[in-house]
Amino acid sequence: MRNLPFERPAPFGPTPVHDELRRTGPIARVVTADGQPAWVVVGAALARQVLSDARFTMAPPGTPEGPASLLSDGAPHARLRRLLSRAFTPRNLERLRPAVTTLAGELVADLRKAGPGSDLVSIVGRPLPLGVTSHMLGISVTDRERFYTWADAASGITGGGEGFERAWGELTAYFPSLIAAKRADPGPDLLSEVIAVRDAEDGRLSDEELLTTAISLVFGGYLTVANTLSIGIVHLGQAGGLARIEDVPTAVEEMLRYSAGLHGEAFARYARTDIDLDGVRLAAGDQVLVRLEAANQDPDLIPDPARFDPARTPNPHLAFGHGPHHCIGAALGRMELVAVVGALAEQLPGLRPACAPEDVPWTGNPLDNGPASLPVTW
Repeated sequence: MRNLPFERPAPFGPTPVHDELRRTGPIARVVTADGQPAWVVVGAALARQVLSDARFTMAPPGTPEGPASLLSDGAPHARLRRLLSRAFTPRNLERLRPAVTTLAGELVADLRKAGPGSDLVSIVGRPLPLGVTSHMLGISVTDRERFYTWADAASGITGGGEGFERAWGELTAYFPSLIAAKRADPGPDLLSEVIAVRDAEDGRLSDEELLTTAISLVFGGYLTVANTLSIGIVHLGQAGGLARIEDVPTAVEEMLRYSAGLHGEAFARYARTDIDLDGVRLAAGDQVLVRLEAANQDPDLIPDPARFDPARTPNPHLAFGHGPHHCIGAALGRMELVAVVGALAEQLPGLRPACAPEDVPWTGNPLDNGPASLPVTW
């Protein structure tokens, strides 16, 4: 029985343990970092099955039901997704594209002005998703500096334990007033769209649901985009650099595939009842860890999966999950990454990391780890 976390010989490379486990089957018994028994899914087909199977829940059986959120289960979660989908339409997201493209270009210009040796993460990686989120939520320019400070502290990037608690408290106190202001005076932003959504079957979102949704939109896309960018730039540097990219959206898909698991994994699932899964008997309450990294490295899903190939197509990865909890912000995340990689390729085609991969510091964030900084040159 293997213990988590699995060893990783190279900080930006896949763990060989997934391949070892896959030789005996797509699911294996492991021990978590806190000493709890669990099952780990390392096969792509089984990963899709578990992530779309209603017999698995996001919370252990017996957990009291809280307010509906993007991490809840069953009918409350389905209702929330239905309502949000009426705001997260392709048309509404497309309206964000000019602002996303402009911001990405401006941030890359800031990096160019800062000169070789500057930090990609602090100048481009983190400001991009925070800037897009603040625009999407209609946060005023005067509030954005403190919003950025709260997001960094609440994400565990700055401030330590006390800073986290203070930032979380201030952020969760800020959003109700923002929601109230948008309800009284709607603007051309996505939060106003979400507040206005209603239909005959599902009614409209409550204030508590709006609060949890706004918070989910902030933290669901912040570090994921920042970490995918910095991890992807390291791999692009090893694969010929930005100047070798033939198609930016195709390269972004490979960045997403290869970064999943390095910076974050799917939340644990729990067996609702006794389940037979690929010949293995799971008991009710068993914890199941679906490893997106392992799924994305499964040769049954993608040929030669250990090779980072920015021209890879098709690329049916699971970086945004699968099933009812597939990331609702996937299209927005792709938009941001395509915009910033395109801006980097246009303005700084010779950009590459300025240090060895093993010298890059990581944040250690337990939910979404990633480079704390990445000096680049060109």
